[in-house]
Amino acid sequence: MLTLGLSDNIDTFLINGTVGAWEKSHFPDWMLHTDLLAIGIMLIFMVVNMVGIKAVSFLNIAIAVVSLISLVVFNGVALVKGDVENLYKTVSPTDGRTGFAPFGFKGIVTGAGTAFFAFVGLESVVTLAEESVNPKRDLPRATFGSFLIVLLLYVMTAFSMAYFEPWHELGGNTGLIGSLKRRGFVVPQYIVTAGLMFTVFSCGLCTLTTVVRVVYSVAEDGLLFAFLSKVDKRTQIPLWNVLVCSVLGILGSIVYDFDTLSHMISGGTLSVFVVTAIAVMILSYDLSDPEADDTEETPLTAQRTRTRKQLFAILMCVFLVPTIILAVLGAFLDQSAPVIAAEVILSILMLTSLVLIHLKIPLNREETDGTLSFRSPGKPFVQGFSVLINLVLLLHLEANALKQLAIYVIVGLIVYFGYGIFFSKVTAKKQEQSTKNVSLEESYAETSVT
Repeated sequence: MLTLGLSDNIDTFLINGTVGAWEKSHFPDWMLHTDLLAIGIMLIFMVVNMVGIKAVSFLNIAIAVVSLISLVVFNGVALVKGDVENLYKTVSPTDGRTGFAPFGFKGIVTGAGTAFFAFVGLESVVTLAEESVNPKRDLPRATFGSFLIVLLLYVMTAFSMAYFEPWHELGGNTGLIGSLKRRGFVVPQYIVTAGLMFTVFSCGLCTLTTVVRVVYSVAEDGLLFAFLSKVDKRTQIPLWNVLVCSVLGILGSIVYDFDTLSHMISGGTLSVFVVTAIAVMILSYDLSDPEADDTEETPLTAQRTRTRKQLFAILMCVFLVPTIILAVLGAFLDQSAPVIAAEVILSILMLTSLVLIHLKIPLNREETDGTLSFRSPGKPFVQGFSVLINLVLLLHLEANALKQLAIYVIVGLIVYFGYGIFFSKVTAKKQEQSTKNVSLEESYAETSVT
């Protein structure tokens, strides 16, 4: 998506649409979305990532300065030359919508879900943990710091755009540059163009770096094919991994347009956040028997552990089912009296399950003894509402993008159940522990008979 946006800006503002016109006149219909500039940019990303993380870090530091300058220029021009009436009096010439939030609350939620790709870069903070000197200290600070900076810049720039130009004139891939061009601000246009091109280049570079690190970690755990975690001895870079991720990125720029990709990326990010919130809930609780010995498990303590796990699984199902139905009702149905009544009942079920989890299942030792340098607060309520909110945003995305995303999720599940589950290091450890437990039970039975 980032390469498509960058290529569109380069083609539109630097070479007057020459490449786009040539592609339309020479490519067949089935190659309608093919973008040669985006492919070239993706190849550059691939080469830089093959050089190593130091090159990426150096480029990002240099580009960040240029990006901030361009944002300051745009926001300065927009706030000085804008008109407050654009915020609430503008009338669309096509459908007559007017006023603040012309598409209502549903439009706000849809916009929030679509723009969620702005937070994709936060994943790079976690995926580059191995490059950090003190990850326990640095990662929480970097995550919260990045989140606050992104939120501030995004809200400020979005407000400036709405203040600078009528909302119905906004849109397209050119964004800030298009607004300046339509209003005739030539010098700021070129400054912002340079800054945004560098910014998108940096974001695309970081995105590929993040994807490569994630794929490497997953392959290292045995969930993906082993060659993706193979590191080149000379460059210390997973070259095959970089190559595969780059080729998939190029195929994406050929098959999909900008809008579909933005919705798919936002949908993928929201899905990850949903799964992460559920995983935090699961990993934060101690499901073993409190009387079990740390070094030896007896059949009695094993039975108690199974009972606690079953209780936790039931409570999680009681939480997840109403939450999913509640998100669907909020996304697709008009808020009539019966729908609102159903939502109230589902909300009560959801809250009840969270309260029971909080009361019946104790947190694990790492959560209570203070050994963790960072803990997610408000368990399980913060995580529960995070699941609900992210599901609502997810279901407000474009239907076609959700269908495409569902296809890739299915492909991922096929890879997991067809390959990953058999070669996972976690599975191997569980099998080893299971064998050990069987031996302990047999030994315990022999001792009882004797």
